[in-house]
Amino acid sequence: MKQVQLPNGLRVAALNKTEADVLYHEIFAMQSYQQHGIRLADGDCVFDVGANIGLYSIFLTQTYPNLKLFAFEPIPALYAVLQQNARLLFSTVNARLFNIGLSDRAGTARFTFQPSLSMTASMYPGAIADSSQKKASAYAWMQALIGDMARVGQLPTTLANWLTRSLARPYLRLPVLGLLSIPILSLSVIQRLRKQQIDCILKTISDIIREQNIDRIDVMKIDVEGSELDVVRGINDADWPKIRQFIIEVHDLDNRVTTLTALFQQRGFRTIVDQEDWQLHRLMNIYTLYAMAD
Repeated sequence: MKQVQLPNGLRVAALNKTEADVLYHEIFAMQSYQQHGIRLADGDCVFDVGANIGLYSIFLTQTYPNLKLFAFEPIPALYAVLQQNARLLFSTVNARLFNIGLSDRAGTARFTFQPSLSMTASMYPGAIADSSQKKASAYAWMQALIGDMARVGQLPTTLANWLTRSLARPYLRLPVLGLLSIPILSLSVIQRLRKQQIDCILKTISDIIREQNIDRIDVMKIDVEGSELDVVRGINDADWPKIRQFIIEVHDLDNRVTTLTALFQQRGFRTIVDQEDWQLHRLMNIYTLYAMAD
């Protein structure tokens, strides 16, 4: 765990600066979870499902100091960072942190976790890999990675522009790809060596609603790397009317976007499907589903 400074000057605990910068750009700069009519007021109740290090919770509590916050993070290393950030940055908020995952059943499940890529911690790493665009070339993946890393300040603009121009020239493409593949392959080997299999506790949303005596949830944000359909299926019929708005990152496995959209519409929600302006999201078929109760 280390302290990193975000672009707005805020200091937070994180496992690494790269992921903190990516999350900051998504949550603070792009404000991805505040779009398409999502509304919150001070005193509202929010579920942060897949809280990671807690940047969404920090973002919200800076604006809504009396928020009722329930944050869920099953990976122990990430949960420790979440706890540290809660103590430093929203200790006065009515916040409850849970070192569990949410799913369609109570029990345990095995997660794959890599400390240098903590945002990819998942129960379904193989399925997520299978959902990515199979026909995308190494050139397309490299261009996307360069573009996204430049956006969050992890690559100097001049270097990113030079790499992009070089990759666009056929006679330079293979040499540049070969050069760039060396550090990426080295990092991949390190990640495989550091990969962990962790058994985590699972509960359902309805379990939490019952245990915590919750009668209203104003926003439920779900970012769980392939488990999003399981999480939604963990809501009992009697609890659906208690939830007003959803923001869900969806990996489009087996037409999951269509499946979830239909499910919410059947429950009377108005839905909007969007795709954040990350080049890697396009290659990985990642979308954001917004669902608002009419």
